[in-house]
Amino acid sequence: MANDELDKVELPALEQLQSLGWSYVEGAKLSPDESNERSSLKDIILEKRLKANLKRINPWINDENLRKVISDLKTSKYSNLLEANQSIWEMLTQSISVSQDLGKGKKGQTVHFIDFDNPENNEFLCTNQFKVKGPIQNIIPDILLFINGLPLGVIECKSPYISHPMKAGINQLLRYANLRNPEENEGCENLFHYNQMMISTHRDEARLATISARIEHYLEWKDPYPHKIEDIGKSPSSQEVLIDGVCNKYNFLDLIRNFIVFEAQDGQVVKKMARYQQFRAVQKTLDRLKTQITSKEKGGIVWHTQGSGKSLTMVFLAVKIRKDSILKDYKIVFLTDRTQLDRQLTDTFRRTQSQTVYAAKNVDDFMKLLAKDSSDIITGTMQKFREKVGDETIGEVNASDRILLISDEAHRTQYSTFAALMNEALPNAAKIAFTGTPLIQSEKTKNEFGSYIDTYTIEQSVKDGSTVKIIYEGREAKTKVSGEDLDRLFEECFIDYDDEQKTEVKNKYGTQGAILESRNRIHEVCKDIIEHYTTTIKPNGFKAMIVTNSRNAAVTYKEIFDELKGPESAVIISGDHNDEGRLRKFTDSTVHKKEEERFKKSLDDDPLSFLIVKDMLLTGFDAPVCQVMYLDRKLIDHNLLQAIARVNRTKERKNAGYIVDYYGLSDYLSEALEVFTSDDIKGALINIEEEIPHLKAFHTNCLKYFNKLDLKDIDECIKVLKDEKIRHDFEFDFRQFSKQMDIVLPNKAATFFIKDLRLLGKICHGARNLYRDPRLDIEGAGEKVKELIEGHLVSTGVDIKIAPVDLLADDFKEKIGEHKSSETRALDMEHAIRHYITINIDEDPAYYQSLSEKLENIIRENQGRWEQLELDLMSFRDSVVNQREQEANTEGLSLVEFAFFNLLTSEVKNIFKKEDLDISQIEEIRKMVKELVQKMDEASNIVNFFKDQNAIKRVQLEIRRTIINSSFDSLKLRKIITEEFMELAKVHFNKNQG
Repeated sequence: MANDELDKVELPALEQLQSLGWSYVEGAKLSPDESNERSSLKDIILEKRLKANLKRINPWINDENLRKVISDLKTSKYSNLLEANQSIWEMLTQSISVSQDLGKGKKGQTVHFIDFDNPENNEFLCTNQFKVKGPIQNIIPDILLFINGLPLGVIECKSPYISHPMKAGINQLLRYANLRNPEENEGCENLFHYNQMMISTHRDEARLATISARIEHYLEWKDPYPHKIEDIGKSPSSQEVLIDGVCNKYNFLDLIRNFIVFEAQDGQVVKKMARYQQFRAVQKTLDRLKTQITSKEKGGIVWHTQGSGKSLTMVFLAVKIRKDSILKDYKIVFLTDRTQLDRQLTDTFRRTQSQTVYAAKNVDDFMKLLAKDSSDIITGTMQKFREKVGDETIGEVNASDRILLISDEAHRTQYSTFAALMNEALPNAAKIAFTGTPLIQSEKTKNEFGSYIDTYTIEQSVKDGSTVKIIYEGREAKTKVSGEDLDRLFEECFIDYDDEQKTEVKNKYGTQGAILESRNRIHEVCKDIIEHYTTTIKPNGFKAMIVTNSRNAAVTYKEIFDELKGPESAVIISGDHNDEGRLRKFTDSTVHKKEEERFKKSLDDDPLSFLIVKDMLLTGFDAPVCQVMYLDRKLIDHNLLQAIARVNRTKERKNAGYIVDYYGLSDYLSEALEVFTSDDIKGALINIEEEIPHLKAFHTNCLKYFNKLDLKDIDECIKVLKDEKIRHDFEFDFRQFSKQMDIVLPNKAATFFIKDLRLLGKICHGARNLYRDPRLDIEGAGEKVKELIEGHLVSTGVDIKIAPVDLLADDFKEKIGEHKSSETRALDMEHAIRHYITINIDEDPAYYQSLSEKLENIIRENQGRWEQLELDLMSFRDSVVNQREQEANTEGLSLVEFAFFNLLTSEVKNIFKKEDLDISQIEEIRKMVKELVQKMDEASNIVNFFKDQNAIKRVQLEIRRTIINSSFDSLKLRKIITEEFMELAKVHFNKNQG
């Protein structure tokens, strides 16, 4: 597997980087022993290269200031990793100032660490296996990317043939940055003070994120813009596309300078980097602004589906404009059609922009800001225009052609009077619209903004993992209000009313409205919602929204929910001065804000499970924990697309979002979305029935491994999975099948597959135990699926809490004997021995490595002879049980001393190319080990010894002295033994360690 990782992933990545102009130096040649680049493994920066590059980029700088800026870069004043990282990013992108006389007296001079305007004026260096010393242990990232001697990128490579390679790579990156278990101090945070991008790859899939990202935030880079996919090669891998798109010199520096923001989120700062569609849209927009002539030609529309980071794309655009030599003097005006979005944009810009952002307080303030001849950023709502003039003309406010007007989710309101007002007020401004929903067909040929600049469709977003697919399901046909005999349904809903009361209700609401308001009908719907939520949504820990026909209906839902003792819910509706008390208590905006924050928390942290709304929160409300929307009103075109997107945000274990329809959406779905082209809304709403063919396909993929076998013959099926590659493939296919079952369940269409799901789960569990392969699990399947599989295991006599039989167990032979065939018994013994070696190898690496080699010899010599293999493995097992202790006694050593003895003996043989050592050499090693182990034992009495660098250095010095004074001293042996003895010491001398 190590060779697969190196040959198929790491080396191709390095070759591609070199083809993009990166120079390459092997990591070992940058070590303190092999070069003068670093004085210690603690050195993160390649300081000599940094000095040379700084001098070239800033030729005027004197030695004193050169030392000062390097010292500032190396010495962080922040103990928090993210704060240190942000500080260094600001230094790199905004430069720093030093005082120096360049002939006209001392004054502040700007020092640039990177020449962003001239990429070729920087040094791009890639290296692999670059060892770095952390507080407790060394880390060795697969590939580091240095710019001018600074480690700005890291790439972790995994074999494409292991299980969960992406998860393993990201987990490794988190460990390196000490973000996995910070209290254990297992990584090297200093290296990541400088890091701007983290890449995990296994060739077939490569993903990118920043240091603050969780696993679900790592995403592929699908477009190497401005390059084309076909320019990279025929069917390039995900890794090749990412490296070409992210690591070409121009894009790499551009991403660092213009496409990173630090944002406050959920009470903490988060570092975000652009996704490929955001990067591409900004570049295309700038290109249009710079190459087109008229204001109309410069404009256009960016359609990026909801949940794909549209607001941040606008921020990145503003940042990039301000750094562009041609466009930097533009006045940028942001217009929204919602006060909430205006406030969100304003807050975002103030956090991420160094210049002042002006949020118009009122109409007059807005007009004054627009009229100013200045290159500023202004935010405001369209209502500001409307309030000012109504239907009157507004007159020219600013005739400059250096104005960029950006509208967010607003183009649909701007085709009549308002469009004319904008053109009148800002006649020469370039106009760009950002939208999360596509243009209706008539808008494509006639709109105020022009053609699409960039599109990122619903289908693309789901495929990329930026959002989850949305599954549509109609429920309770007998209560739906579309396509029914409404009069009959009205009579059913108001069966308890007399004729006079029925007439009064019809006069107030109309027949359809009355049905939607009916307490009897809502009672039935609430019972069904509670049942659906409890069985489909709650088991995986997600929450729900209910969208009602009116504010009155919203309150009725809440009242009945409480009567039925359903999950905790809250109503969020707008208020009116004439509201009765029943409605008024649910219209307090302060309470709303608290309930929204509660709802966004996980179900484990806050039991608020439902938000009941009419119009509020249907746009701009992001709560990844929301998985289902229960829809009980008619929504069409943009309103429908915006509303359903509340459930498309990604979250761990969230395989899909759900729209559960009680109104009768299916009867008018074509009508509701007919204003859009089919390509634009492809994948917007997927009927639950459309998921069944996918379920069948994943089911077939799982069955192909057991062709002509009965799934009930568990032992024979498990034997099919003895090859690690086949297990890897099966695990992937079974996971896909399990996730699809989680999406479809408890729909009756899934019933047919439950039997095989349980049997396949039992095979998976049995193979996990037999082959001691922890990667074969069902953790990602969802709680509904886990419950089905685990319930079946227990019902068939399998205790899922009992681990596979231990090699040293007293009843090992009896347990092994329960298998029906010699082949299965041999396989169980083989993997029991492998597991025993794996879990013990850290205790005595040399000894257990020799056992591993003996095991491979036995298997090789008995290939296909299962009965003989069974006998030989049982004999080998018997010798393994007590052999190590006996050998240690023979040498007169404790088991701890024996581990160090084996390690030193093995390395001496390797370095001096000896098969065996003579008696005097063995005696010398025995004596050395006894002395060193005693000293390490004594030293480790210090509290937190392995975090005390001075104490560690003293012990390392003793180890080196001992080797120097031996008869087999060598520089290489000193280096290896010093490092490996300390690693082994961590295993054995952990007393008093905090």
